[in-house]
Amino acid sequence: MTPGPNAVRNEPAIDHVTLRVLGGAFNAIAKEMAQTLYRMSNSSIIRESEDIGCGIFGADGREFCESETSPMHIGSLPFYIRGFMRKLEGQINDGDVIIHNHPYHGASHTPDLGVAAPIFHDGRLLGFAAATAHLIDVGAAVPGLNIDLVDLFAEGTLYNGIKLFARGVRDEAVWSILRDSVRTPEHNAADIEAMIAATQLGRDRFLKLVRRYGVATVLGAADQWMDFSEARLRAEIAKIPDGDYVAESWLDHDGRNWDKRLKVMVTVRKRDTEITIDLTGSADETETGFNVPFEGSLKVACYYAIRTLLLDQATSGDFVPQNEGMFRPVKVVAPLGSIFNPRFPRACSARMAQVQRVIDCVIRAMAPVIPEKATAGNSATVMSVSYSGFDSARNQYWVCVEVNEGSYGARATKDGLDAVDNLMANTRNVPCEEIELHYPLRVERYELRDEAPGAGRFRGGIGHVREMRFLVGGFFSCNGDRILEPPYGIFGGGDGLGARLTFNPGTANEAEWPSKVSGRKVAAGDVLRVMGPSSAGYGDPRERDPARVLSDWLDDIIDVDEAANQYGVVIDTQAGAVDEEATAARRRGRR
Repeated sequence: MTPGPNAVRNEPAIDHVTLRVLGGAFNAIAKEMAQTLYRMSNSSIIRESEDIGCGIFGADGREFCESETSPMHIGSLPFYIRGFMRKLEGQINDGDVIIHNHPYHGASHTPDLGVAAPIFHDGRLLGFAAATAHLIDVGAAVPGLNIDLVDLFAEGTLYNGIKLFARGVRDEAVWSILRDSVRTPEHNAADIEAMIAATQLGRDRFLKLVRRYGVATVLGAADQWMDFSEARLRAEIAKIPDGDYVAESWLDHDGRNWDKRLKVMVTVRKRDTEITIDLTGSADETETGFNVPFEGSLKVACYYAIRTLLLDQATSGDFVPQNEGMFRPVKVVAPLGSIFNPRFPRACSARMAQVQRVIDCVIRAMAPVIPEKATAGNSATVMSVSYSGFDSARNQYWVCVEVNEGSYGARATKDGLDAVDNLMANTRNVPCEEIELHYPLRVERYELRDEAPGAGRFRGGIGHVREMRFLVGGFFSCNGDRILEPPYGIFGGGDGLGARLTFNPGTANEAEWPSKVSGRKVAAGDVLRVMGPSSAGYGDPRERDPARVLSDWLDDIIDVDEAANQYGVVIDTQAGAVDEEATAARRRGRR
């Protein structure tokens, strides 16, 4: 095994007990940082959804440990650190706090601000405690989420390796810019203060380990854990037959050119103990913000896809920490000028739907050789929405950013998960009470979709429905996808259902909106209905246990006709039971 290209090795062998103690301590530090961040934050996207990430990183950006929050945030932090070090190499001092959000220098996208505190011991830079979180406004063209943008500079204020604190002294001019360049200064200020507190706590906790065990032991343990994680992932990769595995998908559009769908072409090349994910053949970069930062978003998605497929912590059987070692066996290719590797200064704020679809394609491509690990088609998008307006009494905007739920595709032995954020987004829902308490909005419907998900031996997960009424005039944005292409079933399973976005449902002016809108003006009383995709089925529906079909009917997931036509199960509605004889006859006849 070879370490990363910028690795600085710390070689002393660590006994197994000390190694395990330090590994547990690393994880505990990252988790405590995340707890501090989301408990101290002000905005619901952090405090409720936990759209955050925290961890400890080496001086060269290698990831030592990460919190169990959003994989997108944590996996991107090594690129944040390497991005700002291109500018600040040799200028880092004890007591500094660095902010960074430049997507062409490692950030995942502009609204995800990174905050890093250097960790010094006896004058030596050991690494960084770092955090990211989604800020609800960064001063872009419209409040909240944006997609129809002319270039990167329309996304909001860029912070490219800026010191908010220098040697422990806060730069009030920079702090003033942070507050004065956004529509939500109070929320942003509170959220940034929480990130600073989280990084300072992480720094202090790590230094306590150093003082107790010594620099060489702590850094040596970090190296050994990274090597262990790398070895475990390579061992799983080695079990897969060498070959090229291919899948493609089509995104709805770029948020401006409504009639132009965008291709996602994924080739997974497996050789020995390495995997390359190649996006050659995917759509060209777009004219809007519907592009993907190559380092901070695409690479992170590909790392996540392989780790979560091959080393699910629920089934791996031993402790395999998430760290830099997981990145080393995975290579990522995307041609410059494509949607997955745009040229500066293309806007790239709306990138989640694309990378989620890459992961879904990786799973579908590899399903024939890892059927026991694969899922059927997932919702694989994030119907991220923002509701906003101007509060004249407080002389500032209110912005509510919400990451709506999707669903998981069925698995080899289980149904898909219903109404849950899926794949690498991993955020929680915002409770109705939270929204109605803090914003002039009313949640009028929040439930599972009425339609049945993809049928199969195991069925797909069910998407959600949420209807939100504006109590005052304001603006609405959506960075979504998958209205036009449903999740695909595998091994004979049925396809799922696409997303929907409906304006004023059930009224004379009802309209189906596209999956991407930027800052549409709405009036008091207007309602937006967001439907998340329902996912696909795994295996022949006529092999589904009739008891499961009955349970779905009892739960109003399917009706009796769907039970009979899709699953070949005849239900006696009077008895509330399966008619076993009729079911056997129907299944024999259809077979």
